[in-house]
Amino acid sequence: MAGGSGGRRRRRSRRTRCRITGAHADETAQQRPRRRDGPATLSASGARPQRRCPSEQHYRDARHRLGGCMTALARYRVLDLTTERGWLCGKLLADLGADVVKVEPPGGDPGRRRGLFADPAAPAPDPEANLVWWHQNRGKRSIVVDLDTTDGHERLLELVEGADVLVESSDPGWLEDHGLGPDDLLARNPQLVVTSISPYGRTGPHGGWAATDLTVAAGAGTMWLTGDPDRAPVRISSPQLWLHAAAEAAVDTLIALVHAQRSGTGQHVDVSAQLAGIRTLMNAQAFHLLEGRELMRMGGQSSYSHARFRMVTPCADGFVTILPIGGAIGGPMMRHLFDWAEREGVADPDLVGLDFSQVDFAEVSARPPEEASRFFDGVSGTIERLFATKTKAELYDAALEHRLLLAPVTTVADLRADEQLAARSYWDPVDQGGPDGAPGPVVHHPGPWARLSATPLRRTARAPHRGEHTAEVLAEAPRRPTPAEAAAGSAARTAAPFEGLKVFDMSWVGVGPMTAGYLASYGASVVKLESSERPDVLRLTPPFRDGKPGLDNSHFFGDFNAGKLGLGVDVGHPKGREVVWRLLEWADVVLESFTPKTMRGWGMAYDDLAARNPGLVMLSTCMQGQTGPRANYRGFGNLMASLAGFYELTGWPDRPPAMVYGAYTDFVSQRFTTMALVAAVDHRRRTGEGQHIDVAQLEAALQFLGPELLAYDTSGHVATRDGNRDPDRCPHGVHRCRPEPGRPEGWVAIACDDDEQWAALVEALGSPDWASGPALRTLAGRRRSEARIEAGLGAWASARTPAEVVAQLQPRVPAAVVQGVPELHEDPQVRHRGYWVPLDHPVYGLAPYSGLQATLSVTPGALRSPAPCLGQHSWEVLTTIAGYDEDEVAMLLAEDVVEMTG
Repeated sequence: MAGGSGGRRRRRSRRTRCRITGAHADETAQQRPRRRDGPATLSASGARPQRRCPSEQHYRDARHRLGGCMTALARYRVLDLTTERGWLCGKLLADLGADVVKVEPPGGDPGRRRGLFADPAAPAPDPEANLVWWHQNRGKRSIVVDLDTTDGHERLLELVEGADVLVESSDPGWLEDHGLGPDDLLARNPQLVVTSISPYGRTGPHGGWAATDLTVAAGAGTMWLTGDPDRAPVRISSPQLWLHAAAEAAVDTLIALVHAQRSGTGQHVDVSAQLAGIRTLMNAQAFHLLEGRELMRMGGQSSYSHARFRMVTPCADGFVTILPIGGAIGGPMMRHLFDWAEREGVADPDLVGLDFSQVDFAEVSARPPEEASRFFDGVSGTIERLFATKTKAELYDAALEHRLLLAPVTTVADLRADEQLAARSYWDPVDQGGPDGAPGPVVHHPGPWARLSATPLRRTARAPHRGEHTAEVLAEAPRRPTPAEAAAGSAARTAAPFEGLKVFDMSWVGVGPMTAGYLASYGASVVKLESSERPDVLRLTPPFRDGKPGLDNSHFFGDFNAGKLGLGVDVGHPKGREVVWRLLEWADVVLESFTPKTMRGWGMAYDDLAARNPGLVMLSTCMQGQTGPRANYRGFGNLMASLAGFYELTGWPDRPPAMVYGAYTDFVSQRFTTMALVAAVDHRRRTGEGQHIDVAQLEAALQFLGPELLAYDTSGHVATRDGNRDPDRCPHGVHRCRPEPGRPEGWVAIACDDDEQWAALVEALGSPDWASGPALRTLAGRRRSEARIEAGLGAWASARTPAEVVAQLQPRVPAAVVQGVPELHEDPQVRHRGYWVPLDHPVYGLAPYSGLQATLSVTPGALRSPAPCLGQHSWEVLTTIAGYDEDEVAMLLAEDVVEMTG
């Protein structure tokens, strides 16, 4: 163990029952189609429909319209000016109950015209049957406003005066050019939260760069770690970076909204998609600084120094993913698999009988290469031979029965047939609506990404038709922003949004700790519960300072737990549970991420906690939720990424799936858990009512594959991996370049979002023959010549470094260096945003922590301290929070109930 450890001493859910609460609900009823009023718009003469309803009627009737249940954000209005880059943000706020008004131009949102469609064979895609629109705009109202007219501009500003939030994702500078920049909007409504979503943030040397999902993924480092080592880096074939940015924007919008409600002060929230992508790199972000090595992509394999182990493994009807580890966590699993293989005659004879619970795979990897390779080849070969005759379903059943760290590589077809999702009534049957108010097709959408017992998500709404609600919205009387607790300009203006909030973090590994981290960064007091008897597995996982393992020497744990107080308690001891109970009674918020039976076994289920602390908000997050036949499934985010369908969509069509680096779905889910938690905290602030939140990480992650799931439901299309191709963009690829000095490889991503960018690319290249001709001026023509175009770009890029290519193409053409982690630490845009935060840890010293992905203009948030050593603040917590005196603490130490460092 690293230095500093020697001084340590050891020491049932309440739910609101209504028709929209998930597993308790009857989901057979379909949505009644809305009356279609549009597409109406403001005329050049300024004529408007007659006003016909009071402005607050929408909010007074919210409980009635939602079947007797109030949603968390029912009192707020959001104006949604986003392009397809930010649609999901408004959808998530609408799910939480906000009145989201989508503002479209007279021709409709341009994003309606590309992506996946309900009828992929139609000669002309129907903008009203766009599956991306259907998924990411559910629950919104649509109005058409022409912002290029004086009357349209003024009408939008009138709506701004009564809004609580405005979300936009235009190119930086567009709003200012229209007199609608953040300063203009806040001058009109000082309490407004203005949220901007952009590729790199609205300021900085790259703030004006052109971008696509591909180039943002390249610039965020995610592609460097994804794909087969003998081919170009790849992205996930379903665009993800805008979704990360939009979900992050929803989180930061809610945080700013909490502050506005407490202080009466609005602000500008500036979200960077690049930084949202960097956050998904998990523990890769500091290996080069702490251990002197850099991680690289390995396809479906895992590296153990001298050997590689195939984690994505073929089986009889597809692939499964297995997490091969020994020790206390993985040893029983490995023993079961080898016993099974021995019974079937396929086990490696040299490893039969081995006690894997005593085997440290990392220690084996450090042995001489021949010895290490022989061990890992034996393990890998045994598993491959065993799995070759088993189906995905057979292996998944074995994982559930024997707690194996294994998951199938699922397709969207598998997910629609999943019994756990069915048991939790996950799928929402939605009538998409037809012309003139007629019923439309019923399509099953991904359902609730969180189950909130007092303020459930909205579930029945569909996406609007273009301008469907223009007359309705314009007929409403002027609305005022939701009243705040304090007047603007008071001392509350600069107070952190969560100042005074008390949080007890009982969670471990990824999603829960990162969720608590948001609260800590914006002012909450967070106490982190741990025990060296069962330490957080991240403390046992690299990177370690100088490569030396130790409970207090892992920056993986450190990066997820900055700003918290560390409390060491043996919860298995009766007096330890009493310590925990004191913290549970102190807390406003509790987070836990165990399998469901754990908290029940301690007598600490939500009903138990609420009986002693009625206002408590409790977040429970695990792999597949608190209920259902697979509630006790054990795993980590890399297995969930396989189970949720992301591995099937990553890699090349002629090869097996490639893994997305790390626990990918942890970085999807943590934004959903934070959204639900912040909304519940805001509800508690207003009502005093606590509640239980159940977030299944599978259910949250599927929000990022909504269009693919709808495509299967509407046409039977099963999405799969397609390298770096994109059906709506050409060129769209990654090309090998001359490496920069000191770098092992050089790659650059180049894409064109439209015909204008193609023309700019051809001009920048000097109009080479392979890029010339009228046929290539349209997307259809370029798609017919895609191989020739990509080959030409590849030849041109190969003679240049990635930086030279980008310098020649930006800011008019989307291009980005496929950055490795060392380059991210030197990226001028990332540095401008202040993303890397140096903090001095008491054991492993100064290290860069992952910072915040958005800049809030009034309450920017901060990492206030490095992560705690195990039990570092036990004395402080016990004496100042839990109410123990010094003698009592000394007794708890003597009895090994608590532990502390120092």
